[in-house]
Amino acid sequence: MKKQSIFTIVTLVAIFVMVSCGKYEAKEVSLSSQNDSLNYTLGLANGAGIKDYYMKNDSTDKPIAVLMKAIEEAYKTDVPKDEMYKLGLQIGSSFKQNKTKGLMGDSTMTFNEKLVIQGLVNALNGFEEGMKPADAEKFIQETMMAKQQAQMSQQAPAPAPQAPADSTAAAQ
Repeated sequence: MKKQSIFTIVTLVAIFVMVSCGKYEAKEVSLSSQNDSLNYTLGLANGAGIKDYYMKNDSTDKPIAVLMKAIEEAYKTDVPKDEMYKLGLQIGSSFKQNKTKGLMGDSTMTFNEKLVIQGLVNALNGFEEGMKPADAEKFIQETMMAKQQAQMSQQAPAPAPQAPADSTAAAQ
């Protein structure tokens, strides 16, 4: 009876650990608009940078869990702990700002927390199905440049008419 109780407890703990760790697993996403793509690629590009810089020597899932927990807690508190936790708070604060001011500071684009977080998690887990981080960075740059050019062309004043060239000044 005692062996069965221990086995049951160990099994329950193992199931709990598997279920709780599965929250931040890489998975495919469905993107139905440019806004969805920008949200996802923002997470993907940033996740790849974080993985390459902060997690290059740690292949465990622990830093991902710590980082993602801190990102989630950034909405609630500003109490920093270790390096990953501090980074998570910074990212979470950035997420709050994107939610308030619009995606990447553009009020015409909606911040989708779930897609950004999934892109971040996918990059942190090395998941490259569908899009690679370098492609994500390129997509963000091209999209934002096109958006800026469109805004500049709408704001650019019409060129002023030029006066005819003075023939006497050119002869001197």
